[in-house]
Parts: sequence; C-alpha cells; structure tokens
Amino acid sequence: MAHPFVDTIAAFIDENDLLAPEAPVVVAASGGADSMACLSVLRRLGYSVHAFHVNYGLRAEADADEALVRRWCERQSPPVPFRAVACDATARAEAHDESLQEAARRLRYDALAARAEAVAAQAVATGHHRDDQAETLLLNLVRGSGPEGLAGMRPKRSLQGAPPVSLVRPLLGVGRDDIEAYAAAVELPWRTDATNHSLEYDRGVLRTQILPRLAEHFEGARATIARSAALVQEYVDADLRPALQERMDHTYVECAAGGWMRLEPLADASPVWRRRLLLEALRRTLPDASYSHAVAHELAGLVEAQVGRRVEVGGGAVWRERGGLRFLPDEAAPEPLAPTPVPQGTPVDIPQGTLRVERLEAPPAALDTGSPHVVYADAARLGPSLTVRTWNDGDRFRPLGLPGSKRVGRLLTDRRVPPHRRAGISVLCAEEHIAWVVGHRLDHRVRVRPETTTVARLVLQPREKA
Repeated sequence: MAHPFVDTIAAFIDENDLLAPEAPVVVAASGGADSMACLSVLRRLGYSVHAFHVNYGLRAEADADEALVRRWCERQSPPVPFRAVACDATARAEAHDESLQEAARRLRYDALAARAEAVAAQAVATGHHRDDQAETLLLNLVRGSGPEGLAGMRPKRSLQGAPPVSLVRPLLGVGRDDIEAYAAAVELPWRTDATNHSLEYDRGVLRTQILPRLAEHFEGARATIARSAALVQEYVDADLRPALQERMDHTYVECAAGGWMRLEPLADASPVWRRRLLLEALRRTLPDASYSHAVAHELAGLVEAQVGRRVEVGGGAVWRERGGLRFLPDEAAPEPLAPTPVPQGTPVDIPQGTLRVERLEAPPAALDTGSPHVVYADAARLGPSLTVRTWNDGDRFRPLGLPGSKRVGRLLTDRRVPPHRRAGISVLCAEEHIAWVVGHRLDHRVRVRPETTTVARLVLQPREKA
C-alpha cells in the first residue's frame, strides 16, 4: 500500500527531473532517519538502489551505524546491494588544513563518485531535507554569502569529481518531522548521531538553539526559510547565471590545465562583476579553493598588480601574467626532472616535450634555424656525457653572444616566460656546466666555431601548450 509520504517524494522527483527510471542510483546511507527514509522510498518507487555507507571511525557507534544499514539491506526482498568503505577524515583534515567536517565531506563525495562509476549509476542520492535547507541558508547568510550561497542546496547538481553523475536530494521538499513520521509508520530502523546536535559545530547551534527559537515566534519558520532559498534559486537560474555565463564567454578560456582570464574585460567590469567573474573562474578551475569575499578582493588586486604576482588559494594559485590571469591547480605543475642521461640519437621525455641530440655527418648550411627549438653545438665541447634536468634557482650559464654569465631565472623573466611554465623548463648539461636552456638559449661555450669539426643538433619537440 502506497504511503502519502512516498507519493510526495515521487512528485518532487518528477517535478525536478531527478532520476531516470531504469538507471541505478547510489544512496548515501549513514544510518540516520533521513538517509534510511531516502533508501526506503526510492526502493518502494522501483528504482535500482545501491546503498553506500562511509565509516569514518570517529565515534564509538560508527560500526553499529554500518551494521544497521547492512542488516536492513540484507533483509529486503530482493536484498539491496550494499557497500561500506572506511575513510580517515582526521588524516585528510591534517594533510589539507581542513576542518574535520570539511574533510569528511570531501572524502564522502569522492567515495560516492567512485561507487557511482563502479555500478554505472547516473545519480547519487542523499537524505538532505527541508530543515537542512533552512540551516544551510542561515549558515551562508551569517558567513556573508552572495546570491548563490543564499540559494542553498539544489535538488540536483553535478557531483564534485564526477561531472557526468548527478547529486540529487529527493527529500528536499519535506521536513524532518515528516521523515521521522514515515520511518515510524513503516517500522524503518535508524540511529541518531549525537554529534548532529553538538554545540561544537555551527550547524548544531542552528539546529538545537536558533531554529527552534525562530519556530516558536514564526509559524512554519523552517518551511518559509527553505522557500526563500528556492526563490533565490529561481533568480539565480533565470537572471544571474545567464548574465554571468555571457560575461565568462567573453573573458574566460578553459585550458587543459586550469584556466585563463583576459585582463581587459576584468578591468572594464564593475567591482561587483569583477569579483563575481573571478570567483566563478576559481570555482571552475580550483574546486578546493575558498570562495569568500576576502578571496575575491585579493584576486581583484591582481588586475592592477605587476606581472608575476600571484595569490595562493586552496589547491593552486592565480598568477598575474601579461594580458590576463592564470588559474593553475597544484597538480598542473610538472614534477621536477631528476638528472637524466641523454644518449646520442635517442629521444628523451622531459616536461617540455621530447629532447633529442643528434651528431651530424656534415656541418649545416646555416646555423640559424629561425626556431629556439633547434640549435647547433660543437659536439666535441658537449662531450660524450650529457644529462637533462629541471633548472634550479641557483643555475647560471653564459648565454650565446654575451661576455658574462646570467641566471637562468633572469633569462626566463627577460624572455617573458609565464611563471606557471617556468617550473617545467629543463637544462641540458655537459659535464659541469649548462649547455642549453632547452628551447630558449644555447651556452656560448659550446657554440659552433670556424674550427669545429663535428656538429651536434639539439632538438626540442615541444608539447602542445595548455
């Protein structure tokens, strides 16, 4: 027999186009009333559900929570597929300088994304409900969020780390009381996490002190606050997001690694739009970064800053370059290249591409190739033992045609090499000195002279630029 609560959720799913009828859906099942209700209702509606539990091991009751979800899944007919994983939120928080809650959230969504991929699910469902929405809006309000923060949680969005998979919230239109009433009516087991009401956490203060007081004075406060979030969502979707996308199309370019923003449109934009564009670029390129007003203000300062200035943000950095700003994730920086032998005639992979040293049978007709990627050197002065490595801060060489030495870092600055590309520059070394700053300048000491008898050709096959 159908339950009115189930019908309400079914209507919400249809209204917001949350789930495909035939596709598997992974349900984040903590063992609480909301997640168990989500699991139960989706199963009753005929969806192919897969229960997934993340055990952080932070509470004495954690194993009991996992056991409850497992038993319920096993007792269904047919049994509901169940998977549990253990995650170390404490280690994650320490390694990334995050709060324990933030670390747990990121681990949870990463694990859910992996599970969705494993079972070919198009969606991951959570038990977030209307009371959670009210808490989220108030939290974002006191933290100084803009319109998108005040829009709260959406019924459906892309899952972080797995864009093809949607994160859906089928219970977002119902309150906690409705959920617990349904759970009691169908004898659904659940466990209460005491930390959800802990005053150590901001959400716990809102849940146990602020919202109850508001509800005493304003009838239906939770529902009306959640409705405010829905109204802001309508504005964001109908007006703000389209206007933002139009402006981003004129100033932002997505790259293979990170992103690039043209300086001119940023400089011409009003301060409000400038900050908004910068935060949007940050959201697209550096998902682990903080999206605060303070960060936006700091990024805006780069518009008038000197070339080479940067702002460190979570998971990467934003660089001021000529003509624009470069948003570069940490993982985009190439790994340093340890000294690597360069055998004659054998290509060697380096961060810039492929390096090859060839001995010529006869001197070339002209030494100037017109390209910095192909140069000629005296093979005898290069010697038999060549190595290539990433340049270091203290490296010096004697640029071709100059009387004295020069720091490699200064050469790269003079040649206007963008800061984010400098880390990938290699140097070809002949015994104790640098013979070639690869792709940029030959050392004077290995130049081809009139008396040179054997010529070597040094070739860089560059990678395609991001």
